[in-house]
Order: sequence, then C-alpha cells, then structure tokens
Amino acid sequence: MKYIITESKINKFVSNYLDGQKWYTWDIGDGEFNVADEEYGKDIIHYRIQESITVPDRMFDLIYVDGMFVTRLSKLFGLEAVRDVNPLVVNWFNKKYNKNLNKDDWEWMDEEDEEEDF
Repeated sequence: MKYIITESKINKFVSNYLDGQKWYTWDIGDGEFNVADEEYGKDIIHYRIQESITVPDRMFDLIYVDGMFVTRLSKLFGLEAVRDVNPLVVNWFNKKYNKNLNKDDWEWMDEEDEEEDF
C-alpha cells in the first residue's frame, strides 16, 4: 500500500532526521565552514561565499553537497529523484546554520572541493 506524503511532511521528516545526527563544523576562515558527519568525519557540506564572475562586486552564498550523502537520503526517504533531496537539504541547512540560501544555491561536491582543505 502506498501513502501520499505531502512535500511539507517529507521536509519535516528529513529535517528531523538531519537534526538527530551529530554534525561537526569548523571554520575555515572568512565566514566559510565545513560540515562533517560524526561517524567518519567526512565532509558532507562545504559552505562557501563566492564572488560572481558575471556581476562585479556581487557575492553569493553556496553549499557544496556530497553526492553519496544525497543518494543515501534519497534512498532512505524513498524519493525517486536525487534532485528532490537537494531543496530539503538546503531548507535544513538554512534553519540549522541561520542562512538564507535558495533551492538553487548548491552544487555537487567533487574531489577538487575536498582537496582544497588539505
């Protein structure tokens, strides 16, 4: 039997799940920080303040999110598309870290993002 769960309910489920995890954050300077999970200490999210390449003197906030983390959440909550998870992660991140990102203010974390910390 399938249940219909509203978008606001799934947002609440994901937020509650993420709030229940132990997160480690550390400042890397200039207001930017990384977020790692407890179990492995692996970076899950990088919060960065970017300079626009198209608009002079414009800065914007962005998070880089680990792909395996998004895939895990997608499977855990039965979401069919990974793209459905990203706005949920952004909403949770905004509440947890008092930010004002919109659903498009994220990118996939790649190996280059992880190497910058070493």
